[in-house]
Amino acid sequence: MTAPAFVRAPSALATALAGELRYSTVWEDHLLLEEGLRIGADDELLVVAGAGCNVLNLLLHAPRRIVAIDFNPAQTALVELKLAALRVVSHPEMLVLLGVSAGRNRVAIYERVRSVLSSAARDWWDTHLGIIADGIEGAGRLERYIAGFRNGHLSRLHSPEIIAALFELDSVKARHRFVEDLLLMPAVEDAFRSYFTRESLSSRGRSPEQLRYAEKPDVSEWFLRRLRWACTELPTRGNFYLERFFLGHVRDIEAGAPYLRRSAFERLRALASRVEVVTEPLDTYLASTRDRQLTKAALSDVFEYLSPLESEALFARLAGAMRGGGRIAYWNLFVPRQSPATQRHRFRPLDRLSRALAHRDRAWFYSAFHVEEVCAV
Repeated sequence: MTAPAFVRAPSALATALAGELRYSTVWEDHLLLEEGLRIGADDELLVVAGAGCNVLNLLLHAPRRIVAIDFNPAQTALVELKLAALRVVSHPEMLVLLGVSAGRNRVAIYERVRSVLSSAARDWWDTHLGIIADGIEGAGRLERYIAGFRNGHLSRLHSPEIIAALFELDSVKARHRFVEDLLLMPAVEDAFRSYFTRESLSSRGRSPEQLRYAEKPDVSEWFLRRLRWACTELPTRGNFYLERFFLGHVRDIEAGAPYLRRSAFERLRALASRVEVVTEPLDTYLASTRDRQLTKAALSDVFEYLSPLESEALFARLAGAMRGGGRIAYWNLFVPRQSPATQRHRFRPLDRLSRALAHRDRAWFYSAFHVEEVCAV
C-alpha cells in the first residue's frame, strides 16, 4: 500500500498529509510493475513516490528518466533522503540510516547526507530527527499500525519459532496444513478480525478517504482471506512482504527489495541523477506535462481515492501526457477501477496479463492489478 499522489485532495486530507510519514516502506510487489511495464532504456516513467522503494527498484532497469511524484511532502522527503544517501554514504551506512540495519549513529550519518537534500526535504528531516534515530523503516503510519497487531496480539499467541517456520515450507500442501492447524488458529483469526476493522484501518492505519467510494466492505475478513491465500498458495520462502508483516523485518537483505541489495548499490548511485522528485498533485503535474512526454506510469492505487468522474478525468490527463504504445499499471483494493468506456479509444486494458500478474502478487493486500496500453493517436 502506497500513498497516492492525490488529485485535488480535500483540504482536511491535505492538512493530514502535510507533515505525516504515512508509509516508510512500500507494500506493492515490484515484480508486477517490472513485468507489467517492461521498462526499457528510452522510457520516461511517472511513479507515485510513496516511500521510494519501487522508484528505486524500477530505476535499476535504467530508464531515461523517472519522475517520482507525491502530494505528501513527507513521502517526497523520504525519496530524496534515499537518493541522497546513494550519493554520499556507503551501502552499510545507508542501511543503518534507513533503519534497515541496527546502528546507533543514524543522526550522524544523516548530518553527512542533509547537505545534498533540497531545502524542503532538509527542513522536514531536521524537524523529525527522532524518526531517523529510532529507525525510518518502521516509522510510517501504516507500519506502526501493522506493528501494533504483531506486537500486541500475534506475539501473545505464537512464539517467534512458529512464525519463522512459515518461511521454511516449500510445498503448498505443507503450507495449507501449517496455516490451518497452527498459524491462523481461531484465536489468531479472532484477534485479526477485531484489529483490522474498517474503523481501525481508517483512523489508525490509512485514511478514511480510501474507503469513501467503497461499498462497505468487510475489511478484516477481506484481509484475512488474502493473508491466508498468500501464506498457502504462494511460495512463502523469500516473500519479504510477508516477512515484514509477520516478523517486522526482512530476514535476508540480499533476498529482499532489490534496491537495498549490496549488488545494486553502485548501479543505483550511477543512475540516481535520473530521478526527479516532485511534490505536487498528480493532475496538476499532468496538466503541465508536454504532450506525449511520458511512456510508462506506475500509479499505485490512486484511483481508489477518486470518484468515477475524477477517475475519468485523470485517465484523460494521462492519455494526453503519454506516448502511444506506453503503459500504465495500478492496483485496486476495495474500489474497482479501470479506464472508463469514454477513454477506451485511448487505453487498451491488458486483462490477461493483468490477471496473471495479480495471481502472483506477493504483497497480497489488493483485489486486482491492472496494466493498460496507451493507444497511438
